[in-house]
Formats: sequence, structure tokens, C-alpha cells
Amino acid sequence: MDVALRIAAVFLLLLLAGCFKTVIPYTPLPGAHETYQVRHGDTLGKIGKRYGLDYRVLAKRNHIRPPYTIYVGQHLYLRRDAPRSSYLPVPKERIVKHASAGRKKAGKKATAKKRYVGKSGRVSLRWPVSGKVTSRFGRRHGRPHDGIDIGAREGTPVRAAAAGQVVYADNRLSGYGNLIIVRHSRDMFTAYAHSQRNLVRKGQSVKQGDIIARVGHTGRASGPHLHFEVRRGPTPVDPLAYLPRR
Repeated sequence: MDVALRIAAVFLLLLLAGCFKTVIPYTPLPGAHETYQVRHGDTLGKIGKRYGLDYRVLAKRNHIRPPYTIYVGQHLYLRRDAPRSSYLPVPKERIVKHASAGRKKAGKKATAKKRYVGKSGRVSLRWPVSGKVTSRFGRRHGRPHDGIDIGAREGTPVRAAAAGQVVYADNRLSGYGNLIIVRHSRDMFTAYAHSQRNLVRKGQSVKQGDIIARVGHTGRASGPHLHFEVRRGPTPVDPLAYLPRR
């Protein structure tokens, strides 16, 4: 009889325990979700909601101003202020303002929730040199690395990633050495740094695949390689999000 009572008591305790739910607060691991890489279809509103952040806070931390345009391949800092990217002399993007969908009053700016990622449009990039990616886009040695490094032999031809116009061809920017910047669309630019020598001049039009430079190690470079950047306006984005996979 005692055994039966004990079993009944245990069963009753288990039944009562099932009526309660123990809530364990989620604590992210150190370093988890520090940054997020923008994908197609993302908006600041969607990203902020996913990580419990107001889109305006997210915009401020990443130095993004209205109309809050973000781009595929862009890295957003979620928990702290993003470091400033390196300056490149690219012409400013021409902002086109659109009325927000569903609003009764015309002429108002779109909110961040309605501002979709800018796409590369008709611009299709090719690899500027053949070689191994020796350093990726993101943080490196505690500092932003605004492009990728592609290892190649000294003197290897550097080819234009797409057709466009050369907007810079000089060596006056600290650290970049011989640098070329090509504009491909309203807001898309590619940059080619550390070249042994530049083979094009500012204002010149180039076709995709044209040889525009030779691989070198001018500027702050430990050895011959191409430092390659893709920018949407002044914003650096991950070139691997735009280059074909190989």
C-alpha cells in the first residue's frame, strides 16, 4: 500500500511540474552576432527585427543616413559602432527618393522597412586576376579590410572586372600604391590597388577584360598581390557577393 501511495505521489508531482514552464533567458556567446552580411531582400527593418534592434539604432551604428539604403555584401555591425571605411575618391551616389508604398500622402520618403537592398542591376563582374584569395573582406588585425586580396605573380595582367570609365588612376592615396577606380553604373565602382604600374588614365573607357594594370606590391603590401574592392557609392561591399563562384 505504501508503495502504491509513493508512486501516486510521484505521478502527482510530475503532473504538477508539467503545468509550469521554466524560462531560460537567452544569452548570446561572446562575439556571436556581432556583424551581419546583407543579402538579397534584406532591409534595415527586417534585420533589426531579427536581432531585436530598432532600425534607426542599426542605421546610426553603421553610419547610414536616410533613405537608409543598404547593399548586398555590406557588413553591418549589430552591437557596436562600425569603424569608418577607408576613403576612396568615388563620385557621390545620386539619391533617388521614392514615396513609400501604401501611404496616402504623396511626397514622403520611404521608411527603412520599405527600402530594399540596392542590386547590381545589369553589371556582371568577372575576376580581375586568377589566383587564390589570401585575405577576405571584413576585419583584419582589428581594422576594416574593405576588399579582398588575390595572390598573383609580379607583372600578372590585371583586367577590368566590367566595362566602365576610369575615375581615378594615381598613387596619391596612402597605403594603396598605384590605384585604379572604375565606375560601372550609377553607384557601382571597382578598385584595383598595389599595382606595379597603371596602364589606363582617368577618363578613359574600358571594356570588361581589358588589361588595365600589372600586379605589384606598391603602397603597404608585403608581397605581390591585387587588392580588389567593390563599392556601392562610397560603401564597401564584399566582392565575393558579386564575383562568380569558382
